[in-house]
Amino acid sequence: MKKILLFVNPVLHQTAARRRDITRVEAAFRGQGATVEVMETGENRAAGPKAKRAAAEGYDAIVVCGGDGTIFDVIQGLAGSAVPLGIIPFGTGNVMAQNLKVPKDPAAAAHWILRSRPRSVGLGRITCCTAGGRQSWLFAMAAGMGMHASLMSEARRSGKSRVGRAAYFAAGGRLLWNHPVCPFAVRITTTSGIVIEEQVCEALAVRVAELNRWRPGGSLDFPFLRLATVGGDSRSRLALAAFEALFRAAGVRDRERAANASAIYRDVERVICKPIPDRVYQPPISVQADGEVLGASCATLEMAGLNISLCSAE
Repeated sequence: MKKILLFVNPVLHQTAARRRDITRVEAAFRGQGATVEVMETGENRAAGPKAKRAAAEGYDAIVVCGGDGTIFDVIQGLAGSAVPLGIIPFGTGNVMAQNLKVPKDPAAAAHWILRSRPRSVGLGRITCCTAGGRQSWLFAMAAGMGMHASLMSEARRSGKSRVGRAAYFAAGGRLLWNHPVCPFAVRITTTSGIVIEEQVCEALAVRVAELNRWRPGGSLDFPFLRLATVGGDSRSRLALAAFEALFRAAGVRDRERAANASAIYRDVERVICKPIPDRVYQPPISVQADGEVLGASCATLEMAGLNISLCSAE
C-alpha cells in the first residue's frame, strides 16, 4: 500500500488522546513508505460520496478511523469497488473489527492493515420507510426492526461515546422495563425456498459471526442472511431471548432448537417486515442497520448482490 486515504470521524479530534492516536496511525503508515492523506468523514452521510470519489482517484486503500456507524456511511459509496477498506477501531461496539480480528491498539491496527489481504464480502440491503418515502441502504453487519433498533437511539442519549458499551446495557434495561413491546407481521423466505408468515416483536438479520457477546450463527462468507426472530408481544419472552443470546450461546449453528426456545434462528434470503393492519403503533417501531436508526414501521431485508473489499488477515 503506497497511497492511503485515512477517513477520520471528526468526533475523534475533540480529545487530545484521540488526536495522538491518529498521529500514531499516520506515523505507522508513513514509516512503511506510504503516502497518507487525511480527510474527515463529515456529517449527514457525507462519507459515502467522498469514498466513492476517492475510489476513483487511485488510492491503494481507504482506512476508516471510527466505529461501525462510520463504516456504514463509507460502504454506501465504496460498495462494488476493488479498493480495500481498512478499519482502525475507534467506536463503541466495533463489531466489524471484532469479526475481522483487528487489533484494538490504533498503531497495531495500522501495522495489521499493512500486512492484510483483500477479502471480498457480500453486503445486505435494507429498504425501509422514512419521512421522505421508502429508501434503501447497504449494510455489512446487521439490520432489522424492533426494540433493538430503539436501543441504538437510547444508547446515544445515554452517552455511549463517554461510557462505552455500558450505555447499551443500561439502555436495554430501561427499554425492556418500559418500552412498548408491539408485534408486527413478517414474511420470511428461507434459503430452501419455504415462505413463512408470522407475527413477531423482533426481527434481526445478521451477516457476522460475532456481535459483541452474541454468536448468532452468521458469517461474512455466507451468501445469505442469518435471521433471529422473537414471536408474539411478551416482554418476558423478549427479555429471555436477550439473556439466552448473550449468555447461553443461542443461535449457534447446527444446535437443535429447544421446543420452548424464546427466539428462532433461520438462514434466509429475504424478510419483509410491516405493520399489522388496523393496529396503532405509538411510537412507531424503529428500523436500523449497522447501528444506525434509519426509519420506522416497515423494512425489507435481503442480500444486495454487491460486495465490499475488506482488509483481512484471512
